[in-house]
Amino acid sequence: MSERDLVQELKANIKDLQSEKADMAKTIESKESRIKQLLIKLEHATSDVQAVGHKIGEQNKQITELEAKLEAKRELLDEAVNKLKENKPTDDTHREDKELD
Repeated sequence: MSERDLVQELKANIKDLQSEKADMAKTIESKESRIKQLLIKLEHATSDVQAVGHKIGEQNKQITELEAKLEAKRELLDEAVNKLKENKPTDDTHREDKELD
């Protein structure tokens, strides 16, 4: 091969390499853009998860408060039922009342 052929081949290789470099730069830019989009989506998802966690915490607190209120009302109801049972006339007393009438 002559020197001229070698120079032309070298120029062709340089041109191919520059073309590949430009293609790789475009690919890198595209991938970096995609990574940025994914990071933004991840940040939104993370904040959504945190918001849901906070909401669940609030609801758990409300559930605990409601369960405490329910338990207190059950205790009051049990006390009322027990008082009614204690004050309920027996069958003998009820018969005596009928006989007096």
